[in-house]
Amino acid sequence: MKASRVPALLTVLFEDLRQHLVLVLLFLMVIGSAMAVIYVSHSHRLLTIERDDLLSQRDEIDIEWRHLQIEQNTLTEHNRVERIAEQRLNMVRAEAEQEVLVPWQ
Repeated sequence: MKASRVPALLTVLFEDLRQHLVLVLLFLMVIGSAMAVIYVSHSHRLLTIERDDLLSQRDEIDIEWRHLQIEQNTLTEHNRVERIAEQRLNMVRAEAEQEVLVPWQ
């Protein structure tokens, strides 16, 4: 039998890859770089969405805090406290003669 003049396909492929090793490495680096850009862009989008959600949550908490401050100021008004003391607890303001001053030390 006569040997075939056409070399095996795999042998030819590996020989070409070996001869053009620099081009193959550059191709793999370009693909790796593209995958890295995709990953970083996706991570950036996720972080941007999370930041926007946190800013919205901060604004909602700030509004709630302002409402609670208004409510606290309303509940601690002097007139309201006096009215509740008089109506519910039957308290009256002490007269000047009833006041007792305790000396300091």
